[in-house]
Amino acid sequence: MSQPRFIPWSRVESWSCKACGECCKWFSIPLTLHEYAKISHSYGHHAFTLGLGRAYLRKRADDRCLFQFRIGGRWLCGLQAEKPYVCRMWPFKVSRNPIHGRSQAARWDSPHGRTYIYIDPRCPTITFGRPSNHLLSKVLPEFVEMAFGKRIHQENSTCTSIDLQLNVTAPT
Repeated sequence: MSQPRFIPWSRVESWSCKACGECCKWFSIPLTLHEYAKISHSYGHHAFTLGLGRAYLRKRADDRCLFQFRIGGRWLCGLQAEKPYVCRMWPFKVSRNPIHGRSQAARWDSPHGRTYIYIDPRCPTITFGRPSNHLLSKVLPEFVEMAFGKRIHQENSTCTSIDLQLNVTAPT
């Protein structure tokens, strides 16, 4: 998959994980040493492939992550509580410096200081436009907190089986 031209958060109206599972299919997931140790303790060493001096989550024959599973047409993460950092953060990139240019459009001043937030436009659930209140008050703060180690649990930045149950049982 080619490298995208990341876009500043201020050009995005909304984003939410709809559990399409494409990100778990497109990318090889590199792990930190801590993530490798934690996941291998729970699932064994067969859950990884090694390459380029790193450990990666193993893929199945269909190119999906070994830990991805399907429920009602959606793809969920079996590592939800132990999900690697890169998985928790995608499609967002948060940095103290403007790493992808357009610094004014990417700038976000938060309680954790000045940050720059970019979004990978390959995610199919991005809606472009003027940022919504939900993006500004829930999604962006959560990604910033995760980026700086102030939060691990995801509420607005992932799709869980609970989300799917609510969608299935909600009155139409």
